[in-house]
Amino acid sequence: MLNIGDSHPVGLMTMISLLEKALGVPAVKIMRPMQAGDVTATYADTSRLAALTGYAPKVDLERGLERFAAWYRGFYG
Repeated sequence: MLNIGDSHPVGLMTMISLLEKALGVPAVKIMRPMQAGDVTATYADTSRLAALTGYAPKVDLERGLERFAAWYRGFYG
């Protein structure tokens, strides 16, 4: 089993901001205290994937979210 992601952490609020930009709508955010099981940071370790396949991400998060938003609109209207 391999974790396919990116090894560069991105803050949740940064990701939400990028998704808002890609979709062109503001997110409805309800801020709550940290919950049991919440983590302060997480990211993928893709070193094994790279060693086995030579794979390395070529699309950054912002561009990936833009592509996702375009696909979503095209698929769901």
